Amino acid sequence: MSTASVNYQPNIDSVIDSSKKNSLIIGQEEFVKINVSNRLNDKFEFNVLTKNSIEEGIDLLTQENFQLVVVDIDGLDFEGVNRLYKIINHIQTPCMLIGSDVTFLNRLRVDLDNSFISFLPKAILNTMFNDTVNLLLKKTNSAAKVSKRFMDVSAFEKPLSLYFLAAALILEPLIKVFYLKVQTGFEWDILARTIFSIEGFLGNFEFWALFPLAGYALISVRSWSFFFFIGLQLYSLYAYFSYEKFTWPYVAETPHVSSTLLLFFNVALVLYFLVPANRRPYWNKTRRLWRNTSRYGTNLKGQFKHNNKMVTTTITNISETGAYFTTTKNLPVGHRMMLEVPLGDDVKNLEAIVRRTQSTAHENYYGYGIEFKYKNKQDKIELKEYINSLNHRIQ
Repeated sequence: MSTASVNYQPNIDSVIDSSKKNSLIIGQEEFVKINVSNRLNDKFEFNVLTKNSIEEGIDLLTQENFQLVVVDIDGLDFEGVNRLYKIINHIQTPCMLIGSDVTFLNRLRVDLDNSFISFLPKAILNTMFNDTVNLLLKKTNSAAKVSKRFMDVSAFEKPLSLYFLAAALILEPLIKVFYLKVQTGFEWDILARTIFSIEGFLGNFEFWALFPLAGYALISVRSWSFFFFIGLQLYSLYAYFSYEKFTWPYVAETPHVSSTLLLFFNVALVLYFLVPANRRPYWNKTRRLWRNTSRYGTNLKGQFKHNNKMVTTTITNISETGAYFTTTKNLPVGHRMMLEVPLGDDVKNLEAIVRRTQSTAHENYYGYGIEFKYKNKQDKIELKEYINSLNHRIQ
C-alpha cells in the first residue's frame, strides 16, 4: 500500500501487502487519519486500514488480526471507549488512544489497565507519535503478553490455599508445641523448659525456623525466594526421612501428622513450580511495583555543555529514571553530561549518562535516551514532584 499522502484509501478494501504487519485506524477526522497513516506506513511499514466508527472498528477487530490499533477518541464517551478496551484487552492488541481532551485521556489512564494501551494528546502527536509507538510495541511483545495472561490468571484464580499453606508453615512451630502439650499432658512451664533444652543450632533451626522460612519464601515473590523455598523443601524431605524416633523436633515415634501433611503439600508445590509459567513471577522484574518508570511527554528546553559550549536541546519525554532528548550533536553511548532541566520555576543540574541513541525524522538531529544519576535525594524528590504534576503520560 502506498503512503497515505499519495493514495489515501480509508477503506478495508485497500491493497494489502502481505509482507507487512497490519494496523487499524479508527476515527472520523480525516486529517488525523492521513497523518497517522503516513507515519505508520513510512516509519513502521504497516499496512493501514481505517474505519470511521467505533462499531465498525470493533466488528473488524473480531474478524481480522492486527498488530496495532490507533483510535481517535474525540467524540466518544467513556462507555464507547470501554467497549473497545474490553476487546483490546482480550485479544491483546497494542492500542494507542489519541485525543484533544487531556482531562478525558487522564481519566482513561486512571480507570483502564494500560498493559496494551498508550495515551497520546493530539497536541504532541507530531513530536511524540513515533516514540510512543516504539514504546507501545516494546511493552506489548510476546513475552509481555504471556506474562499478562499469567498475571491475570494469578490475580483472579490464585488459590487462597497458597496463603493458608504459607500461614500454616509460618505457624508450624506453634502447632508442634500444642501437639506436644496434648500428647504429653505437661504443664506449660515444664513444656517450655523441655523445648528450650534443644541443643545445637541445627536442632533449633529445624524446630523453630525451617517451616516458617519456607512459608515466608512462598509468599515473597522474589527470585531468591523461589530457590530458597525449593532448597528448604529438599532439606525438609531429608530431615523427614532421616528422623530418629523420640528426638527433636517431634519427640515422637514418627513425625507429627500436621508436619507430614505440610510436607506433602510442599512437595506438590515443588512439582507445581516445575511448570515455567508458574515460577515466572518469582524473577519477573515487572513485579517490582515500587519502581516508577512512567514516561511523560514534555517540551522542555534543556542545556548541556559539549566541547566547552552550551548546547540547547529539547526534552520530549521524561521519567524519574531518565529522559529522551534530541540535539544536533553526535554523542556516544556512555557519554556523561550535566543536563540543565527546567522544572517549573526552578532549574536542576542533573548528571546523566547516554544509554541509547536513535535516528530522528530530521537528518541533522540525533535522539538520545539518558539515565539520571542523582547526587542527592533532594534532586530526585523534586523531579518526582514535577513529574507527578504532568499529564501527558505515554508509558
